[in-house]
Amino acid sequence: MKKLLFILIALPFILNAQSIYKFDLQIRPRFEIDNKDFNSSTNPNTFTALRSRLGLSLKASDDVSAYVQLQDSRIFGEEASTLSNSKNLDVHQIFFKINNLFDLPVDVKVGRMELKYGSERFLGPVGWHNVGRSFDGGVLTFKSCLFNADLIAAREYERFNPADSLDQNIYALMGDLFLFKKYKIQPFVIWQRVNPTNYLDRATLGFYISGNLKNLKHEIDFGYQTGSALINGREQDVSAMTFSFNANYTFSHSLKPFIGIQYDYASGDNNPLDNDYKAYVSLYPTGHKFFGYMDYFINLNNDAYNLGISDIVLKCGIAPVKDLNVSLNYHIFRSVEEYVYTGGSSYDFGTEADLTVKYNYNEYVDIQAGASLFAPGAIFKKMRGEDTSSWFYLMTTVNL
Repeated sequence: MKKLLFILIALPFILNAQSIYKFDLQIRPRFEIDNKDFNSSTNPNTFTALRSRLGLSLKASDDVSAYVQLQDSRIFGEEASTLSNSKNLDVHQIFFKINNLFDLPVDVKVGRMELKYGSERFLGPVGWHNVGRSFDGGVLTFKSCLFNADLIAAREYERFNPADSLDQNIYALMGDLFLFKKYKIQPFVIWQRVNPTNYLDRATLGFYISGNLKNLKHEIDFGYQTGSALINGREQDVSAMTFSFNANYTFSHSLKPFIGIQYDYASGDNNPLDNDYKAYVSLYPTGHKFFGYMDYFINLNNDAYNLGISDIVLKCGIAPVKDLNVSLNYHIFRSVEEYVYTGGSSYDFGTEADLTVKYNYNEYVDIQAGASLFAPGAIFKKMRGEDTSSWFYLMTTVNL
């Protein structure tokens, strides 16, 4: 890793004069007060997470470029002493890109990279996370005046077993249709496959649509999962779906007030004893953006106990002064399938309120703070605890 860091720093000086290079740097500390355990008798945990990224963009010509991004991710005080070295440094991204391959309207990108499409409900880099998601593979982009299409191939797990046993691959086709001026339409297919396929052979088909009509912004996500997967020790047929609708209206006023509503649905499995699995399984989303900032519903099938989830979100916000935005989201979480327990049953996961304040200090520095409360419903009271949970954070992002 030391050699790689040396090469990254020295590379601009050994390139020829025709090459164009540019550094980028991000430093992001985030202080958190975590009291998410639904137990008011315990004291909250306080910690500071730090993510640092150093990137180098290289452009050898109009058609050939590359990008390298190193990352250090840590928690303050996690090392054994101030003289310890936990070696958190890693390569978050490193890829090359060739545009107009063989003078055709085709681009190719190969290496380790972030992938971001649509609203990020299906495929996103999880920017909130202290590490973030990246993929090892390649993207082949076909370009035309009517549509673009990205053909993606990536390896999620390399087990080094004979005959590639238990290796997991991801194949995807992500489209972008240029049909209407004010609308973005992006159909997609994401195929997850484990060798042998009786472990996992699942395809998710869907689309993303977003529109911008003056003060009204809205978007729709839909995904349907089919195929087979090894679940609870037996191979099951997959048939699940998810649907999302999000709309925000900003009023024409100097304070820029807005109101919005969001609805998310993910199917659940109503019979765990049969061989049909109907609970929607999260793919590679930026989950923090959607199902509450306290992150209780990141992996939907597991976090929702295979019951599915229905989330109604009421939103509002205002910009009281220049560069300052204040917003409030209120989530009503319900299960799709009934949760039955001794002495009763329920569909109620609970409710969550998220207050967020963002301040753009200048072109390089953003400051963000948030406070959240989660009031558990009957399901969470039985599964996690009966007390209201809370969470607070203060984050500064410096981009140079």
